Amino acid sequence: MKPLIIIAALIVIIIAGSCFTLSALGSESQRLAQSLSELEQDIEKQNWEAASEKLGEFHSKWDKVSSIWSMLVDHYEIDSIELALAQLAAYVKTRDKNEALSRMSSLRTLIKHIPEKEAFSLQNIF
Repeated sequence: MKPLIIIAALIVIIIAGSCFTLSALGSESQRLAQSLSELEQDIEKQNWEAASEKLGEFHSKWDKVSSIWSMLVDHYEIDSIELALAQLAAYVKTRDKNEALSRMSSLRTLIKHIPEKEAFSLQNIF
C-alpha cells in the first residue's frame, strides 16, 4: 500500500509541476508579445530611436526569459527566436520598415508558438 501512495504522490507532483510550467510559459509569452506590440507601433510610425530603445528593453527581457525557457523548451525553438531577434535588430538599425515588420511577425509567431507546443493536447501527444 505504501508504494502506491508514493507513486500517486509523485504523479500529483509531476502534474502540478507541469501545470505551473505551462502557466509560466503562457504568461511570459504574453508579456513578450505585448512588448513586441509596443515595438511594432514605433516601427510602423518610423520612430527609430524609440524602436531601438524598446528593442534593447525587449532583448533584456528575453535574456532573462531564455535562461529559464532553455531548461523547459527545445533549444531549436530558442535558437529560432534568437535568430529572428538578431535579424530584427539589424533591420531596426538600418531603418528598413518592411523587413523589420516582417521579422516582428516571425518573432511574435515563434514566441506564441512555444506555449501552444508545450500544452497538453492530443495533437502534441500523438
